Amino acid sequence: MWSQDILQEACERFDGDPASLKILGGFYKNVYEYKRNGQTYVLKLIPLAMRDEGLLYMELEWVEFLRKHGLFIPQTVLSKKGQQVEIIHKLPFPCCVISFEKAKGKKIDPYCPTEWNDQLFRRWGQVMGKMHALSFKFFRSQTDSPVEHWNEGEIYHHDLSLIDKSILKRWEAYLEIISTFPKSEQTYGLIHNDLTHENFLIDNDGNLQLIDFSDCKHHFFTYDIAISLYHACMTVDPAERSLFKEIFLKAFADGYLTENELQSDWKEYVDFFIEFRSIFSYLYWSLSQHQSHLPPSQIAYLKELEDKLKRGRPALS
Repeated sequence: MWSQDILQEACERFDGDPASLKILGGFYKNVYEYKRNGQTYVLKLIPLAMRDEGLLYMELEWVEFLRKHGLFIPQTVLSKKGQQVEIIHKLPFPCCVISFEKAKGKKIDPYCPTEWNDQLFRRWGQVMGKMHALSFKFFRSQTDSPVEHWNEGEIYHHDLSLIDKSILKRWEAYLEIISTFPKSEQTYGLIHNDLTHENFLIDNDGNLQLIDFSDCKHHFFTYDIAISLYHACMTVDPAERSLFKEIFLKAFADGYLTENELQSDWKEYVDFFIEFRSIFSYLYWSLSQHQSHLPPSQIAYLKELEDKLKRGRPALS
């Protein structure tokens, strides 16, 4: 996707060695590691068409606020010109470029009992609880925020005429219900919006090193919990998901409550948002311009999800 000219310039703007560039991943194949003065850093290229520059600066400010308040998040790296964000106006994809220190730690193996256990789930919940508690403090000092709210973003303005009518009807019903949910500083604020086990590392001291805040938005805190639960359950055999859900939520809530409150009926909201997340995921991938490039496993998941939605089966079945 990215031309060598753009990659080289992006790396050089952050005083890196272009010869050291190595792709790490990212949805748009846009995350690389590189060497700078013998140290390894991460470079991220974001198409200007996909991200407003003001939103990107707000994201970086939010991440720095969380880091200063005790969450483990890689430090932003400044460019040679002392900028957090560099803009490259080159075709075919003009982009914003940001850089971070490389996160310390390793990915979690959800099939390893010594890693995937109550202790992790409790720590996971504690981190999310702290993030949600800090949300109000951060935005209390902001007069205007470019961060999207729950019903904003491309998917909410997309042509859905080709979507199965039964699925579309459920989607519209969910949107109407969410619009009636009461908002308060205890229930609604800035969320990570994708805090799955794929978006943190665990270091040698057991700390969770958080990465990828590119999906953050204003939403209900219980939706953030539902996202973590939903994707954690996808690692478990369907027959075991009901039991796993209870184990996960108990430990997760124990950790969360050390940092923030939970509304009395929070589990009902999580159950609701689990179903909402399944429809959202289906629409997101179905409408994606990159659908033809999805790996076989993702295509199979999408077909299974479509079948569940058409049959009205629970998301975790």
